[in-house]
Amino acid sequence: MTAERRYAMAGSAKRSRSGRTGGRHLNARTVDSAATRAARFARARAPIVAVGLAAAHLILSLLTFQPQPHTGGDNAAYLSLGTALLEGRGYVTLYDPVAPAHTQYPPVFPAILAGALAVGLTPWASLKVLLSVFSALAVAFAYLWIRRRRRPALALGVGGLLALRPGVLEQGHWILSDVPFWCFTMAGLWGFERLPRERRATYALGVLAIVLAYFTRSAGLPLALAAAGWLTLRRRWRQLAGFAALLLPLAMLWWLRARQHGGIDYVSQFWYVNPYAPDLGRIGALDLFDRMAENGSKYARIHLPILLTGAARPLAIAASFGVLGFGFYGWLRRARRPGITELFLPLYLGLLLIWPAVWSGERFLLPVLPVLLYYAGDGLVRAGWLARRRSGFAAAAVAGAVLVVLALPQLAMAVTRSGDCMIEYRMGNRYACLHPAWRDFFGVAEWAGAQLPADAAVLSRKPSLFWAIAGLPSRSYPLSPEFAALLETARAAGARYIVLDHLDGLSQAYLGPAIAQRPGSFCLLYRSARDGTAVLGLLDDATDPPAVHDAAAVPGAQITIRTCGSGWLREDARGAR
Repeated sequence: MTAERRYAMAGSAKRSRSGRTGGRHLNARTVDSAATRAARFARARAPIVAVGLAAAHLILSLLTFQPQPHTGGDNAAYLSLGTALLEGRGYVTLYDPVAPAHTQYPPVFPAILAGALAVGLTPWASLKVLLSVFSALAVAFAYLWIRRRRRPALALGVGGLLALRPGVLEQGHWILSDVPFWCFTMAGLWGFERLPRERRATYALGVLAIVLAYFTRSAGLPLALAAAGWLTLRRRWRQLAGFAALLLPLAMLWWLRARQHGGIDYVSQFWYVNPYAPDLGRIGALDLFDRMAENGSKYARIHLPILLTGAARPLAIAASFGVLGFGFYGWLRRARRPGITELFLPLYLGLLLIWPAVWSGERFLLPVLPVLLYYAGDGLVRAGWLARRRSGFAAAAVAGAVLVVLALPQLAMAVTRSGDCMIEYRMGNRYACLHPAWRDFFGVAEWAGAQLPADAAVLSRKPSLFWAIAGLPSRSYPLSPEFAALLETARAAGARYIVLDHLDGLSQAYLGPAIAQRPGSFCLLYRSARDGTAVLGLLDDATDPPAVHDAAAVPGAQITIRTCGSGWLREDARGAR
């Protein structure tokens, strides 16, 4: 019996002994009738509250909206997969010059994007609004899930906190699979909660949501395992058989397809110390403990505080540790008779802890943020009752109020920043509020799309984003300082063009030294005026540098590169350089 229900029953018993209503003593039938009416009203009100929370979250999402492209390449990678499905090319990596079969990202989110593109939504702003809608639905399902756990007050508190979180609102502004995955996860937990026999339709929706979650992100495996484990513990064999009959054949087909086309890339990257720096080598089994410690520290001190308040400041970090501490206590109390959520939380957090630390981020905590807040609130309430004080609800309310107050400054800043960016965006700046290096990169991509031949292939730091802006296939240059590796990658991709950027340290570490080894093998096509982001041509043969006509700013090397002739451009662009 929950603490809220015990408190309500104690209050009802006290009123039945000493209270009066309209001059008449309350009898058991009157109390039961009033309780029944209250329960029916609460059940009828739940969908209204869920819609209200979703609407509030969506409004705040629009007030904090960011229209510019996200600088993470995964956004454009998903867009390329959706475009490939829409154009009937199959499930291929469309931005790559050879368009290989794709095996890394499961197909549900690209299929959603394909449907959105088919009905007229366009990158980037329109698709971002779609993701905000998924975020609002996730808030609604989180509320309904906690309500189904017979905690209406806690459900309202957690739902309200989720609707107001600056870090959560930000995640809904990027074209990534994490927000739909969060939505499907919450719908799955809601559908599986309690499983009364008369709610077969709800259970069916829960099964469908878990299957969709599994094929939205590979991280959906813990949710599927938790569902199967819970059905096994409860000896619900028929439901387990139905769940397995739907999930396992699809999972097997996806796995066989991945093996046929070279395997899932996550598996090979998992054992690298840093997947973005393969020269650092691979970790051993014992190194997993160091990785878990690093990940745990990052999620507790950085990512969870940002989700809760929008910034990793001292008070936010203290709030993060409070949520984790009381959440652990609440989970322990609930784990005595585990439901699907009690199984899902440790499985999912375990996955986050062993994943490469460089991949850690706020977006991976989204699916368990409502769960952590629920357990933290439940732990606070239970701790108050154990101390023989009726302070549990008050403590939970105060804690929620503190989280709201801590988030208000960041929320106000997000609204202000959104207003400034939207003004720039409406004035024609597609890359409003981006760092100048990124503006140059996207500007160079626009130039390439207009000037280079339609069949040109390009090596770049962010190939999927380059494709999304330029419309030209692209592949990442190798993370090696050797010219031979660069030449081999270019020939394998059929690429004659290379983008030398200033986005991060990778150009300085790898691309610059490789070019410096054989500067006579390159020529300069275009260079931005602001920071020197350049498009280079890769010559068919390697010669010593001729007389200098122009110079490209190659980081880390004092070299000069000749200017390319007009034959490198498309015919209608020649003479207009």
